[in-house]
Amino acid sequence: MKSIVAVLIATLSFAASSQSYIIMENGIVVTTDTTGLTYDFGHFAYPQKVTLKGGQFFVEDGTVLATVDETGLLFRKYEIIPEKILGKGLNYFLSSEGVAHAIDRKGTLKITENEAFRGAANFGGTFFTVAHSLEVTALDLYVVTSDGVIRKSELEFKAGEIVAFGGTYFMTNRGALYTVAYDGSVNLDTSSRVGILRRRGGNYFMDSAGLLYTVAESGKLVLPALPVSLRLTTVHRFGSNYFIDQAGRLYVVDRLGSIFEKSMRDHDFRQAKVISL
Repeated sequence: MKSIVAVLIATLSFAASSQSYIIMENGIVVTTDTTGLTYDFGHFAYPQKVTLKGGQFFVEDGTVLATVDETGLLFRKYEIIPEKILGKGLNYFLSSEGVAHAIDRKGTLKITENEAFRGAANFGGTFFTVAHSLEVTALDLYVVTSDGVIRKSELEFKAGEIVAFGGTYFMTNRGALYTVAYDGSVNLDTSSRVGILRRRGGNYFMDSAGLLYTVAESGKLVLPALPVSLRLTTVHRFGSNYFIDQAGRLYVVDRLGSIFEKSMRDHDFRQAKVISL
């Protein structure tokens, strides 16, 4: 159970996009909050019944939507889930009818209908692209904020210009790296020399130079200090705000882009069945 201090820290956090979950092979659900803490609140889900999953949500049997809030609490509710899903991200999924289902920082579902969404074709964690209505070769960029609000960015890109879609970041064919902040702002990173994106998680990635970068909720690109136990070559499971190495060690990325190793004595993360990505 959480300590009072942990609850206060999570409640006072200014934004949330990094809350998440892991479903173990035995059905136990472990959740994470935006401060990088992990919890077992006694939730259970049959892995084989998960029909749709994203960063902070999953759907069971096509009818029950489970969401995780910024404090790591999990909520379930019956919801009409579209039959045909065009795409999904960390905190949203989009139907072929142009209906976007977004989950905010409190785990609440917000539904937005827009005819333009029918043309969505490329999906990142907190953003997606839609063919420009006036120019076929141009793409509009839509972002999903941590409040579940969908906004059209002022930035436009040519078709095929974005070559790597990550959770809260993307890279163009010219090697330009953009990050997406919790409030929906999109930022071009000009201070780092990032290589090709090789291995991608939600708010972190590893590049061709063998470096691990994280993205803070402010959109800042971070080259974090690594835990002494972490060997990047042994990482093989990638989640929205965490990753697991071959020995079953769990590492969580918090809202500031810092990385922490998390140990839960009663759980062997080599048995993780459903990863939140």
